Amino acid sequence: MKKIKRSISILLIAMMALAMLGGCGNNSTSGNSTANGDSAKATEKTADAGEAKGTESNPFILGVSPMSGWYAWYGVKDTGIFEQNGVYVDLQFFPVYSDSLTAFYSGQVDGICIAASDAVAPVNEGVDFKVVLVNDNSYGADGIVVQDGINSIEDLKGKTVATEVGTLEHMFLLKILEENNMTVDDVNFVNMTINDAGPAFIAGSIDAAVLWEPTLSTAIGAGGKLLYSTKEEPGLIPDTLAVRQEVLDSSSDAVQKIVDSWFDGVEKLNARDDDFIQAICDGAELTRDDYMTMLDGVTIFDKAKNEETFKDGEDYTYLSYTLQKSAEFLLSTKMINEIPDDLSSILDDTYIKGAE
Repeated sequence: MKKIKRSISILLIAMMALAMLGGCGNNSTSGNSTANGDSAKATEKTADAGEAKGTESNPFILGVSPMSGWYAWYGVKDTGIFEQNGVYVDLQFFPVYSDSLTAFYSGQVDGICIAASDAVAPVNEGVDFKVVLVNDNSYGADGIVVQDGINSIEDLKGKTVATEVGTLEHMFLLKILEENNMTVDDVNFVNMTINDAGPAFIAGSIDAAVLWEPTLSTAIGAGGKLLYSTKEEPGLIPDTLAVRQEVLDSSSDAVQKIVDSWFDGVEKLNARDDDFIQAICDGAELTRDDYMTMLDGVTIFDKAKNEETFKDGEDYTYLSYTLQKSAEFLLSTKMINEIPDDLSSILDDTYIKGAE
């Protein structure tokens, strides 16, 4: 199984790595893992920013990391949907999510699967890109698991609660506490990686943990109780497609065809098309049962859902609101120095509106 840790904090690692790449001259392509060859091949294909992407000789390079919603790109690719829409796409798999961020910011890939919250910091760094599509948002794939005797958020007062500072789970915890007139000072907060928090919870060393899949299901299966999940917080954790501005400028038609292809794939996924799901499982190295279980934890976004989330609004249903709240969280945890002036400027619904 291809697994991932989804963390806002790893963005800082990616940005530092990018700075190192800038000082390494010809060695800038080393160290990135991909599924379809080394990153030098991806760099070669993206070297000429002015050349149109999405052709057979110059395919669009899409960086993909392991996550249940993003796995659907394997179905789009391997059932021939891209080619049916007249665009050629190479999926470059990055087992380490931060490696994909580094590749995107340094121009080694044309587009990337990125959590919306991770799109905030690079705006301050001057990275020029647009978020053109929402693939999914978490719908139960992230949650708070507790020991017996804890039956409400208020019951967490004075209890030991663990998750990793700077992650989406940390943001989730702070939001839930705030909604219940509490702060992190009301609990005994322990900064612990998700990989450590899960086993610590199972061992009984902590009272509660904020976890993501598959660690969340493992903790529940070991006797933990799910107290609260992202099913109650729709839109809090959206996963998106971002494209470099230079590629949008040179290859807008190809980007449109890629967005069209996503929506075609979503139709097959929602219909539980056997060939499409098998292509996903083959690409992601998952059994069908495992993938279908993971799929239950996300809401896949079709055209209608995308049109709605790109509108302006005042709750987590709307992408612009989610970005703003993510920026406030990052600032409060000192992971960015300032909130970008206009985060909505990185949102571009042109291709959603243009989809057939």
